[in-house]
Amino acid sequence: MDFRIINDETLPKIMELWDYCFEKNDTPFFKWYFNEYCLKENMVLGGFDEKSGNLMNMLHLNPYTINLRGRYLKLPYIVGVATAPEYRGRHLFAPLLETAFSVLRAQGQAFVLLMPISAGIYRPYQFDYCYYRHRYEMPLAALPKGDKVSDMTLHRTGLEKAEVFQKVYDTVTAAYHGVVKRDLKNWLHLLTVHQGEQIKAVLVKRGEKVAGYMFYSIDDKTFAVQELMAEETAARDSLLQFARQHVTEAENFSWLAEVWDKTYLHLQDQKYAGSLQPFMMARCINVRQALLQLTDIAADVQGTLSLLINDKTLPLNNGLLKLEINASQINIKSTVDMQDIEMDVAAFTQLYFGQFSVQELAAENRLKIHNQEAASLLDRLFPKCHNYINEYF
Repeated sequence: MDFRIINDETLPKIMELWDYCFEKNDTPFFKWYFNEYCLKENMVLGGFDEKSGNLMNMLHLNPYTINLRGRYLKLPYIVGVATAPEYRGRHLFAPLLETAFSVLRAQGQAFVLLMPISAGIYRPYQFDYCYYRHRYEMPLAALPKGDKVSDMTLHRTGLEKAEVFQKVYDTVTAAYHGVVKRDLKNWLHLLTVHQGEQIKAVLVKRGEKVAGYMFYSIDDKTFAVQELMAEETAARDSLLQFARQHVTEAENFSWLAEVWDKTYLHLQDQKYAGSLQPFMMARCINVRQALLQLTDIAADVQGTLSLLINDKTLPLNNGLLKLEINASQINIKSTVDMQDIEMDVAAFTQLYFGQFSVQELAAENRLKIHNQEAASLLDRLFPKCHNYINEYF
């Protein structure tokens, strides 16, 4: 198997496989992605048959910047993972993924993101969920009517002015963790795709100030929220009331809200209260690099612990590390001391992202504690966070 970073010469084979597995070549997203984005903004890896030269499989590495543990960190989002049908069943994904990990480690990357079609495909490679959402699926008429806020108004708008949405997004997500930092280029990409896919937008204003927005679509009798950002509860409720007014155009309502959303408190029928849904996975590909990137360490977090990491796919991550934490800094060295804590790289990723605490992971047998004092130190080093992300490509 011959692995290559895709260039203009081999891109047509990538396009053909994408057309076979995902969006067709006459759809707006396909045209935008391959005309404006692919190879210009991202990197694509392909595995080729050494005898025939045929493309066997591929994955795309789309760059993002996320707020992780108090710093902005660049990392790739894996999309477009596919194997040509004639090569399926040969277990070709593992070597492609290992090649991607090696390339990314050489570039200094510590983590990758991935939104799985099926978690079972990626869990053997020690990806695991670091983001969850609250899913609402209900009749549109089941949304609460609510009381109209007198000084709040709704305004349908086009998708031309990114700055209007960007200001609200930045304000709302300032308190979130693991969230993507969308610069103007990110916004232009997002809004261009939304326009091609017929996504609509509405603003809610308190007086003259924009207090929230909603991207939505109406298709197959379903009002689907693509993204809802509100600076206050009244703004969120106004946007949901706007959605409810579409009962003549749609029958159903679908929304992946923040996991901590409390809209269900206002529903009259508890069967529509929604449910927790896994959303996006992550994986650490360089444990030492990830630890060295920690800068958001409270001054009172001090001490030493030994941490054993197990990684079935990347042997370079395996090892017993001694962490010395002092003066908001961390020093890392290999050690032969007895381990205080041991875990696999999937649990380490979830801990680093702040999705679960040390004690929660231990309760589920995701990690083993041999020293309770060390466990307390590790919990203070990696406190739980409110994770949110809403990127789809």
